[in-house]
Amino acid sequence: MNKLYDLINAINESREQFEAIMSSGESTDFFTDEIYARGEWDHEDMLGSGDNLAFMIWLLKKQDMAGKIQLIYVDPPFFSNSRYQASVRLESEKLGKSPVIKTGAYDDRWEDSFKQYLSMLALRFMLMRELLSETGCIWVHLDWHGSHYVKMMLDEIFGESYFVNEVIWTYKSGGASKRKFAKKHDSLLFYSKTRNYKFNPLQEKSYNRGFKPYRFEGVEEFQDELGWYTKVNMKDVWSIDMVGRTSAERTGYATQKPEKLLERIVQACSDEGDLCADFFSGSGTLGAVCSRMKRRWIMCDEGDVATQSQILRLFGDKQKFHDGAFAVKRCEKLPAGSYVRFSKELGCLRVDEYKPDSFQLSAVDESIAEKYIGSSGSAAVSFWSVDPDFDGQTHRAKELVKGNDFCPLPGEIGERMHIVGYDVFGNRFEWE
Repeated sequence: MNKLYDLINAINESREQFEAIMSSGESTDFFTDEIYARGEWDHEDMLGSGDNLAFMIWLLKKQDMAGKIQLIYVDPPFFSNSRYQASVRLESEKLGKSPVIKTGAYDDRWEDSFKQYLSMLALRFMLMRELLSETGCIWVHLDWHGSHYVKMMLDEIFGESYFVNEVIWTYKSGGASKRKFAKKHDSLLFYSKTRNYKFNPLQEKSYNRGFKPYRFEGVEEFQDELGWYTKVNMKDVWSIDMVGRTSAERTGYATQKPEKLLERIVQACSDEGDLCADFFSGSGTLGAVCSRMKRRWIMCDEGDVATQSQILRLFGDKQKFHDGAFAVKRCEKLPAGSYVRFSKELGCLRVDEYKPDSFQLSAVDESIAEKYIGSSGSAAVSFWSVDPDFDGQTHRAKELVKGNDFCPLPGEIGERMHIVGYDVFGNRFEWE
């Protein structure tokens, strides 16, 4: 019963905050830390690094984005009361690649305050509803910890009649127990903003009994390596493998979701050219899928490791760049202790020495990190980019440079050359 009171109070208090936000005048304190974008803030392929609440308010108040987003998928914390890690490696010219090192990704502990968790979600869902278009849909990805309470919250915010589906994603990974059935599924709650929502039915294989042909009149049948099947509209239970340890799409980020799962959601609820968003974007799977499926995307996460991982995944392919296309809104909050030095030779720049601001590792992993960083000045560097003519506000670069790679400099360099980069632990560094 106490959790129901928490739910009611969280919704009521969040509604008051939401109304205050929406009725307030213009403000300059809405956003946040950094924005990475392809283009000049034209709502195409944009990654916000910082608090998603501030970012959504910035989109609504400063960017006039109300009613502009077709699809929102979010994979928020599950109220698991656990801490999650990412797997990273350092690379040294002398020692090669390091063993896997575990670094903090995000913290899903709420000091036993369920109301704090529900309040965090409720206000954000209200803002997401404002951002959705009239044909838009939202998918909320949860598990058994809190999905039943969040379902009631979404019924209140979006309306019970706008609930479309609960899709069950079942998978094989994880452990088992001798005291209960193994928990092998997540729940995806699918709501629309209006009754006129966009939905493209998907199909799946339905194998014939005994995998033999039926030869019914008027029924089209197909055959694969298993046998004969027909095509039917997709059901609400999806069996999709998690991202395997050797998968090409694996980033090492904790709780990374498979692209195949997001492909179905994107295909079902959007068309080419539509704008999709994820405000708990983690490893960046939605953006990666949207890039392949010709959708525009907006992402946000406040985790430093998440930001580093997503920039590399979403902007790191040189083929995606064109002149002036990679832009970074300058962050005034510089790292406290990171040190970086570059050398110039034969018209190129290269990282000469880099020491991270912090590790936040176990004693064993910290020892490995120190060994590799001591052997190579760029061992911890993930990527960096160069703006040869920095205007003091927006960093513009043509490409990301990996670790200790050389970066050719253009023939003409302006009065200020500016460099922005990240290490594998999520520390950001800047140099002029």
